[in-house]
Amino acid sequence: MKDWFKIKRYPHIGLPLTDKDRNWVEKYVKDQGKIAEHAFFPFIHREVVTRKFRKEYDSLTDEKLNSGKRNSSTKKRQIYYANHIDSNIYSYYSQLLNTLYEVELKKRHIANVVIAYRNLKHPQKNRGMNNVDFAQEVFSFIKANTNDRLSVITFDIKNFFDNLDHDLIMKEWKKLLECDYLPRDHYNVYKNITKFSYVDIYDLFEEFKNELLIRKNNSIESICVSKLKYMRNKEIVAFCRLKEFNSRIRKKNLIKSNKKELQQDGTLIPRKKGVPQGSPISALLANLYLIEFDSKINDLITERGGLYRRYSDDIVVVCNSADRDFFRSQVLDGIKLYNLEIQEKKTNTFLFRRDENGYSCFKELVSGTLNTNKRFSYLGFEFDGTYVYLKSGSLSKYYRNMKHAIARGAFYAKHTNYKQDKGKIFRRRLYKRFSYIGAKRKMIWVYDGHKWIKQHKHDWGNFLTYANMAHFNIRDSKIDHQISRHWVKLNKIIKEKEDLVRI
Repeated sequence: MKDWFKIKRYPHIGLPLTDKDRNWVEKYVKDQGKIAEHAFFPFIHREVVTRKFRKEYDSLTDEKLNSGKRNSSTKKRQIYYANHIDSNIYSYYSQLLNTLYEVELKKRHIANVVIAYRNLKHPQKNRGMNNVDFAQEVFSFIKANTNDRLSVITFDIKNFFDNLDHDLIMKEWKKLLECDYLPRDHYNVYKNITKFSYVDIYDLFEEFKNELLIRKNNSIESICVSKLKYMRNKEIVAFCRLKEFNSRIRKKNLIKSNKKELQQDGTLIPRKKGVPQGSPISALLANLYLIEFDSKINDLITERGGLYRRYSDDIVVVCNSADRDFFRSQVLDGIKLYNLEIQEKKTNTFLFRRDENGYSCFKELVSGTLNTNKRFSYLGFEFDGTYVYLKSGSLSKYYRNMKHAIARGAFYAKHTNYKQDKGKIFRRRLYKRFSYIGAKRKMIWVYDGHKWIKQHKHDWGNFLTYANMAHFNIRDSKIDHQISRHWVKLNKIIKEKEDLVRI
């Protein structure tokens, strides 16, 4: 079991905890009376925007729209960070609930069904399971099947964390504890994870940007930082001290409440759904929320020789094609009982049809026709019935980032003030980020002025590290072929940019 006590490195309201704080934090967190009365600090809110480049297809014919060009779009996620002591409270209560949740999963025989946010041991190897193993399990199940026609349906739950019903969370929480009313300490945690308040990170930065806190020579000092994005490089440890919360944050109305929501008629009503994505307990609550749904759907599917897996808001069903419509309706109708909705645009059905060489994969279109050029996509991989590939979008993103980094290097090579560096793109950093040279995981060592000290943590490598690991662990993989020309492409783009810079 993982340790619930965690030292978070992000700056928040108040100084971060250290290993020396463990004793008093543990005594405080395990004191039910104190947690029942604990006043939680507001979360820090930050909007994370991810750009996506996707081709659009006609829903009936699956033909490419816009001449096959990729359209740029953005995906916004609302992330919330808890104060350091609050984070450990959430972490501790998450562990308490998770212990009971794991027992309940085993009772219902669905311990291998819910695969996100859990520590699942690999059945053959001495390590935990990851997305590669989860994808491989589904692909292997398909290949080992004996049906002539097999259907795979993928579903995506719309805005999962934002739509978790508070009453249903309470219901499952009480069932897990086997009580009619939550104990006062549990209720206080429940209340503050459902009816929470927050401070926007930009408002907080504007208030304290001239006196942000850093740790220097075993003491805390304040410095000025011009932009929020520079805080990491400046090694900021906190926005302010706890004693400044009331006078600098509360009195200046920087705190925003999430307890009520605005209706179309302009009235405010108590918010009855949603938990903050990013807190240590939110993932456990999201899994617990659908335990009855997971149990019911899994029983129905396994009774007919199928497979059901749920990775957070992503659901996959593998079944005999004759049962396809039945299971699709069971999932679509069943999820509504939990006040959740499946995104129709992201619901896809694939047909695996057996021939002399095994299975061939087809995507079933709304019109009823089959598209032979589409592979079944799951957890970052694609499967055509025989071979496994990296998802094309992941590979495109890798090369897109490569081109952007090289272009940035070319810009600085052109505008540098050092004549000896004029027109030269420094390759060491590019090779580390985008080639096999930086793909090897290495132990990190730090020089303290006298000797090198092992840090007991690794440089995690780059995208190719993951690609190579996936190829090694997935049978019938074509991943090595997909990345085989990365070195040639990397050096070709660098040379092209250098030639342009020298003109």
